[in-house]
Amino acid sequence: MEAKHTPQNPAQKVQAKQFIPLGQKMLPIIDELLGLHQEVEGIVKTSKESLSTEDKDVIKRYEEGLQKILDIIAPAGMKIERNKIILNDSLLLRSFFAYNWPSQIFPNWLSQIINYDAEMDISQFIYPASSRTILRMLRKKVAEMRSSIRILQQRGIVRDPQLEAALQDAEELRDILARGREKLFQFGMYITIYAEDEDKLKKIQTDIESILGGKLILTKPAVFQMEHAWNSTLPYGLDELDISRNMNTSPLATSFPFSSSDLTDDHGILYGINRHNDSLVIFDRFDLPNANSNVFATSGAGKSYTVKLEILRSMMYGTDVFVIDPENEYSELCKVVGGSYIPISLQSSFRINPFDLPKAVRGEEAETGEILRSAIINLHGLFKLMLGTITPSEEGILDKAILDTYALKGITMTTKEPGVLEPPVLGNLIDVLMTSDGGEHMAQTLQKYTQGSFSGLFDKPTNIELQKQMVVFQIRDLEDVLRPIAIYVVLNFLWNSIRADLKKRMLIIDEAWNLMQHEDSARFLYGLIKRARKYYLGVTTITQDVDDFVNSPYGKPIVTNTSMQLLLKQSATAIDQLQKLFYLTEGEKYLLLSSGVGQGILFADKKHVAIQIMASPEEHNTITTNPAEILKKEKDAADAAKKLI
Repeated sequence: MEAKHTPQNPAQKVQAKQFIPLGQKMLPIIDELLGLHQEVEGIVKTSKESLSTEDKDVIKRYEEGLQKILDIIAPAGMKIERNKIILNDSLLLRSFFAYNWPSQIFPNWLSQIINYDAEMDISQFIYPASSRTILRMLRKKVAEMRSSIRILQQRGIVRDPQLEAALQDAEELRDILARGREKLFQFGMYITIYAEDEDKLKKIQTDIESILGGKLILTKPAVFQMEHAWNSTLPYGLDELDISRNMNTSPLATSFPFSSSDLTDDHGILYGINRHNDSLVIFDRFDLPNANSNVFATSGAGKSYTVKLEILRSMMYGTDVFVIDPENEYSELCKVVGGSYIPISLQSSFRINPFDLPKAVRGEEAETGEILRSAIINLHGLFKLMLGTITPSEEGILDKAILDTYALKGITMTTKEPGVLEPPVLGNLIDVLMTSDGGEHMAQTLQKYTQGSFSGLFDKPTNIELQKQMVVFQIRDLEDVLRPIAIYVVLNFLWNSIRADLKKRMLIIDEAWNLMQHEDSARFLYGLIKRARKYYLGVTTITQDVDDFVNSPYGKPIVTNTSMQLLLKQSATAIDQLQKLFYLTEGEKYLLLSSGVGQGILFADKKHVAIQIMASPEEHNTITTNPAEILKKEKDAADAAKKLI
């Protein structure tokens, strides 16, 4: 007998079996048994009549040692009843056998049972049968069925469709067996389920019977044969029930038991371990219909950790990475890989001009006037964030003022290459608005960004270069009211650079709910995500505030235009929203609620797996944001510095 080991992973549906570790007190017994093993191997070859007293004593001690090991492995007690077995007065088990199969069965039919959230053992017994004997039996059976059909016809009785179908199946089986394309086997399948109480045992039994019954596979409890049935599901290789059905190679192959979800490709980066079957989750997100990704999780569930791990591994394949960092979590990674770290704040010397135009744009947007028109549309969204709600008439005044502001610098709808000219700045627009009828109020509101408390951030020429493979824009030191505006400006600046040349890139927007709070910024993000594919860009949005993201009119469209989603541990308040958004099953909902740090569900196009994010020690030291680990690293570095002094 074997002791049961329940995996900590709730997605591991089929019960794994492991021998329980032996205590330290048993080590001397094991050593003694190993020492006696060689002696026993030679002794058993000798007839019992010629054994000496010393040899018999050795065999006796060896057999006693085996019995002690069995006592350790076996349960403390077992009670066999008519329809169940009770182990240790606390664990109930019930065994079943399959006795009826459909005429046709399809691949992966066993996956629902394997992935069912219960502790169970499944055993399959396959016995090869002689094709010659089977062909002889089939020939006799075919003759009987043909004779029956002729008798029915002669008597004028209505034809029997079941008989005709059986004849056709038998003829097809004869053909494939005669040609050697397939072989015939006898197949038996037994299932043992485990539960802590009778009610749970009945529920699991009902669910298993319903799942299999839906596939026309009928099962029965092994009443009065529970011990034999249980032994048949233990890894002894003993079929004590001997209940089987004839099955040829093709349907037998559909019963292959290792049918859990799989997400492994021959190229790409390692995302983690498949919690269903411990396989590696390896793929390239740029092979999906689009390379966009959403990450949803509670605080501390490992969102940024996971994304930083993906960044680090993607950069090894030459992918450029841009990051919007609201909490200064990517500084250490940026430093390690030699990237550019750009703080965006009122005190920072780095500036981005919202009026910048790209020097060139690939594709259809390179037409005359399209660059300026696209820039003006984006500026309208920015100024709505700065000004708040504006009336349609004010919007018309603002549109003309922006056109006039660009015209002052020689940039019009007919300019061939507007990106090579010096763009205006925010102060130029304010001057134009001050001289426009109805624009004075908007100019006064915008003055706080040029002469007021927010001056210097958006009213100067751009002095940022994107030369490094990784560029991080840190907005932690910005006031909350400025964050959506700053993210919008940074995204527009990056979008201009991305459209200028084709290159494999990733754009990470951490705490994306900042943008989703405002319709104009959410619309801009949606447009960027929708168009990212043709510019070889993968956009990753990270958020812990699911409500703000999902309740936005652009939340669901953004998810729809994303081929990859990662759902890590969720709170009970957010899980219902996610369940509706991603059509999660109850099992997946439970998995997300009970997941640990770095555990969740990864959706990649039409595939999804339960995943455990894994990092090497070196990667972990680089990307961790655990405060305790960071303090320890700083203390170790300080201690090392003191020793050098």
